[in-house]
Amino acid sequence: MPLHQIKHIVLALMALLMLSSFGLEGVNAATSPPSPAPSRDSGHPRVMQQAAAQVGTARVGSLLPFTPAPPQGAIGGAGGPLREIFGFALASSLNDPTVGYPTWDFSLLTVAAFFGLHVQDDGTFAADSGWTVWNSSELSGLITAAHPHGTKVVLTIVLQDFAAGTPHMCAGLANRATTISQTVAQVTGKGVDGVNIDYEGLNGTCPNGQSARAMMTSFVQQLRSALPAGAQLSVDTYASSAADPVGFFDIGGMAPNADFFFVMAYDLDYSNYKRPPLSCSSLCLSPTAPLAGYYYNDTSTASQYTAVVPASKVVLGVPYYGHKACVSSATPNQYANPPTSVVADSYLDASGESTSGMVQPGSYVTHRDANDPAGSERWDTWINTTLNCTRELYWDDATSLAQKYGLVNQDNLRGVGLWNLNYGGGAPELWSLLSTYFACVVNVAPPASPSTTAFTVTLSAGSCAVASYDIQQYDSTLNTGWYSLIPTVPAGGNATAIAEGLPGYAYQFRARAHSTSGLVGGWSTASTTVATTATWSHAYKGLYTLDAFGGISVDSSPPLSASASWPGWKIARTAHALPGPTPQSGAVLDGYGGLHFYGAPITLTLSAYWSGWDIARDFAFLPDGSGGFVLDGYGGLHPFAVGAHAPPAAARTTGYWPAWDIARKVVIFSDGSGGYVMDGYGGLHPFGIGTAPPPAAVGAVYWPGWQIARDVVLIPGSHAGYVLDGYGGLHPFSGAPALSAGVYWRSWDIARSVWLLAGSTVAAPSGYLLDGYGGAHPFGGAAAINTAYFPGQDIARELTGI
Repeated sequence: MPLHQIKHIVLALMALLMLSSFGLEGVNAATSPPSPAPSRDSGHPRVMQQAAAQVGTARVGSLLPFTPAPPQGAIGGAGGPLREIFGFALASSLNDPTVGYPTWDFSLLTVAAFFGLHVQDDGTFAADSGWTVWNSSELSGLITAAHPHGTKVVLTIVLQDFAAGTPHMCAGLANRATTISQTVAQVTGKGVDGVNIDYEGLNGTCPNGQSARAMMTSFVQQLRSALPAGAQLSVDTYASSAADPVGFFDIGGMAPNADFFFVMAYDLDYSNYKRPPLSCSSLCLSPTAPLAGYYYNDTSTASQYTAVVPASKVVLGVPYYGHKACVSSATPNQYANPPTSVVADSYLDASGESTSGMVQPGSYVTHRDANDPAGSERWDTWINTTLNCTRELYWDDATSLAQKYGLVNQDNLRGVGLWNLNYGGGAPELWSLLSTYFACVVNVAPPASPSTTAFTVTLSAGSCAVASYDIQQYDSTLNTGWYSLIPTVPAGGNATAIAEGLPGYAYQFRARAHSTSGLVGGWSTASTTVATTATWSHAYKGLYTLDAFGGISVDSSPPLSASASWPGWKIARTAHALPGPTPQSGAVLDGYGGLHFYGAPITLTLSAYWSGWDIARDFAFLPDGSGGFVLDGYGGLHPFAVGAHAPPAAARTTGYWPAWDIARKVVIFSDGSGGYVMDGYGGLHPFGIGTAPPPAAVGAVYWPGWQIARDVVLIPGSHAGYVLDGYGGLHPFSGAPALSAGVYWRSWDIARSVWLLAGSTVAAPSGYLLDGYGGAHPFGGAAAINTAYFPGQDIARELTGI
């Protein structure tokens, strides 16, 4: 065991040696008053008393005086752990560089409790080592380290008395007015954030005729009234107290005035040994804080407390230590040999036992407790060559603690309490575990001024074990969002996401982590502005997928707003982008003929609408964006206007099928003179806009009697183009070259839309083919892109963009 660790706990180990020979029931028999129901104050821990004695007598030497910390903003609040993480800070090694606050991760603590100041019989504070450290620069350092992270620093006031008649407890409680006055003075004078009460004793009638229980409840109420507004007040209580109607702590009576109870659910081995499943005649080794399987355990303790007070007032204390002793054999639940040889092991020492020079090579074996249904409680055995005995140690490692943290989340308790931070120091696995179960705060890091429209956002979550991230993007320039980016799976805890933007536009990003414990962390945010000179990362400026419900999903493109969607109702028919510059605008057509803008707002004035009649099939914008035509299922073309423009001239069409819903798609030539209406069989029917129809398309495919045609697209600047069939075939007409998207689903009607890049020419067309699940398949040299994808759901309807 490292010497630097031994020096910080040797006094506590000596105290435990002296206390370990006292039988549990023997102590109670001498001090518990008669009552109608047996008191369970026997569940009190011993470890706090040992630490308190060590704090009071520690050699602290000459210290610099306390210096007030610089003013801070509000302490605590959003941005840190999602539950309370309350940790005790021992004054005896407060700023020790190996185990003290310089080693702690304050971003994962909500409260650090200075332990502590001893209360004397007259209600004043003892002028001992704890008092010396409290009034020194070590406290200044703790506050300065904690407050910038939003971590509260509170004062623990300590009074512990289990002697016959508890004379010190009776006296201290009788003089509580003095204690309250001095406590408030220290809180306000040092600028700390509240008080933790560590009063540990037994109930009984005191010389003033009042019960210790009643005076303790009154003390909490009076201290709450005297503390400044907003000061935190917590009370340390026994694991058994919530189910004990006559014990020292009246949980229900104190609850209105306490922010929460720190439940000292450890040292339970001293209370469990005589009960099943052990039924030992004297103290035998077992888990210090069993999750289940024993009479006193964390699961039943949490249940008992939440039956009396809201879960938001319960902080479950867990041990950063264990108990070990020389035993007769390397089997579970052994008696200490001799009985007085039980000593405490801090987490740092317990985790290092296997590498100690006192371990016989090959003798160290780790186990999990068979009495614990979860199998999480750890115990180790080895041969100690210095003591010449078999050593047995029960302690909480990361696996054991994880089960307790899981219980806190499962029962929705306020949080977890750590006894104590100095026993764990900077052990990375402890801080990682806290992050994984209670925080998992994400650092979102976009580039400061992206020089391309596509850029990488980096996500990391420190020591948290991350399963996945969620990331969303908000367009601060257009005030629209939030839009989900493709979720990323982390590698080594870190991940990246590709974001898309427009030159000169500002964006915010927020991300949260899903930890391996099942925790969904809080959102973290960051922002950036794309450089006005940023180069376009794609051959398009924005490409999007319309789904059957009206949703507009990004395809490696900047986010944009959608104005209409119909969740659960497949009424969206098609979407097209308005020709023109970015930011992009467009419209979604519903089955009744309504046009709903997406992206930058535009006004659309319709000439036809069929309320309750699903007959609208497609629409097309004029090349100048001033208006366009809506196609109905019979082949009728109905003009609409954009903004203040007049509607276009009437279309003179060559195809119209009264009472036959056979028309499917419409396209308009780049010169605005006319276009084609495609029927379900693939026939292309020319129409003119305010003029005679143009000549028919040459070489167009046709499937008479088979409605397999799905889309038609024109090559920019020409009357040539392609008809898409439901299997994915692209069929050229009017001089367009042969093309293949590299995919073909023979006998599977799953192809839905085809879209050409604006830079396409008759000599070199390129673009994307959309399948019903949302896959976008590049052809003609177009680059692969990330798209919205709906596996197993045939709901993708259209590709739209510029």
